[in-house]
Amino acid sequence: MIYTIGVDFGSNSVRLALVDYYSGDLILTESQEYQQGCKGVFASEFDDLVARQDATDYLNSLIMAFNALHDVARDKGISLLNIKSMSIDATGSTPIPITRQMVPLSSLEVFRENLNAKAWMWKDHSSEEEAKRITDVIREYASEYLKLCGGKYSSEWFWAKILHCRNVDLLVFDLAYTWVEFSDFVPAVLSGVADAQQIKRNACAAGHKGLFDAALGGFPSKKVIETIDPHLVRILDSLPDQVYNVSEVIGTLSEHWAKSLGLSTEVMITAGALDAHVGAIGSGVNQQSLVRVVGTSTCDIIIGGKEIGLIEGVSGIAQDSVIPGYVGIEGGQSAVGDLFKWFVEGVLGKQADYHAALCDKAAKLEVGESGLVALDWNNGNRNILLDAHLSGLILGQSLFTQDYEIYRALLEGSAFGALKIIDQIQNAGVPIKKIICTGGIPQKNSLLMQIYADVFDRPVYVPDMEENVAYGAAIIAAAAIKDNEGRSRSILQIQETYLGQSQMVYYPIKTNVESYKRLYGLYTQLHDAFGREGIPHDMFGVMKELIKLKNSVKKSRQ
Repeated sequence: MIYTIGVDFGSNSVRLALVDYYSGDLILTESQEYQQGCKGVFASEFDDLVARQDATDYLNSLIMAFNALHDVARDKGISLLNIKSMSIDATGSTPIPITRQMVPLSSLEVFRENLNAKAWMWKDHSSEEEAKRITDVIREYASEYLKLCGGKYSSEWFWAKILHCRNVDLLVFDLAYTWVEFSDFVPAVLSGVADAQQIKRNACAAGHKGLFDAALGGFPSKKVIETIDPHLVRILDSLPDQVYNVSEVIGTLSEHWAKSLGLSTEVMITAGALDAHVGAIGSGVNQQSLVRVVGTSTCDIIIGGKEIGLIEGVSGIAQDSVIPGYVGIEGGQSAVGDLFKWFVEGVLGKQADYHAALCDKAAKLEVGESGLVALDWNNGNRNILLDAHLSGLILGQSLFTQDYEIYRALLEGSAFGALKIIDQIQNAGVPIKKIICTGGIPQKNSLLMQIYADVFDRPVYVPDMEENVAYGAAIIAAAAIKDNEGRSRSILQIQETYLGQSQMVYYPIKTNVESYKRLYGLYTQLHDAFGREGIPHDMFGVMKELIKLKNSVKKSRQ
């Protein structure tokens, strides 16, 4: 037997997928939650935009996950020594300040309680002012880079977070030799890299979060970075001229980590990647199929040809960032699962199983019956407004509004926000003929998937596999293995062999489609009124139209 293994570092846990190299069968899975903070996350009592993690937590959780995998494998007569290749994905942009010797600053005694010395998690939005500074400079001095970030650099990304650290914690900034993405840190550590200058950084994170474009000469020039802030030049100097796509092997498992994980030192490790992009690979992304990775947040991924320019408001376009040889296009929403969790657990004070009870009641409502419409911006708007300083809104409440009505409005608001992204990509000339939803939520929330189908007016496909991201990493790992004649299969070829799993299909319901077009028009009025500057908006009729829609639905029920 020959196995590959995919390692997926998500927001709160690490997940493993052991896959048969020849058949693509998913043999075993295992997961392990991070141990530190609140489900792995450290928050700040002074700034609710802060979200940090401890890099040592990633590695310790990985060891625990492999120990558990060995126990299960042993019972089934499976030897993990037959694993030949490994691919690792992680959240991003999640940069980590490290020493030249690859030590995360949070491991140093002086910084153990310092949030700024930890990994700056993808959903940390504390760097909004710095992101604006970066946007202004590249717009004036390097406008060709704007297509990489949809016209506006995000507070969620690499350079903004480093600059914010410089502005709020000079000691951490000065003692960090460089900053490394989570998706580069783990592969480098596992392959035994002991000098941060030798890290082989991945094209996915560098292109979508770090403003790297080989056709433009790599990262922005020293002049541009110096204009943003002269102190960032030191970090630029620590970055490479070359990055690596996921089909490239960057090393093998070091002796130390082979022993720690119970694997062979011959295990090949491929270049890292961002989790959503890998989940797209595990779900069948191609030039006409857009994959929505739906979890705490969402990422929308599709690939295209080389001639793709700026798509205003869409997070980014980067060469080789998903499948080598193609341009990766990424959009997404800052809060989806987090939005629903906030309402159920934070506002209602219920346990996670209350989601199902709300869905059962909400599913009985007709479109528009609640008289509500919601803006899905409780964690800002990633796309297409690119503004972290926006907040959520639920409009149309009365003294009779029920919790399940609000819950459905939040589901619908999430779908409307997603449609904005889909329309923006398609209007830029990228055809979207199929929408595939994967991640933690699609298999659990059929109501949301039906709402998606109705709002998008397209069939929505949900693969029957809960670990699509880790499975996507295993597909990448399979592309690293060569046959006896030195040939390897491409990722697209492996997808054709592996991705035959069954899937659920949600078809749009015609009457719902027409009703949602009406409700989407009201959402758009609110979206533009609160999200776009300098445009006059008349919202006088929004509440009245919601009431009119609600009353017409109730009348039709009589």
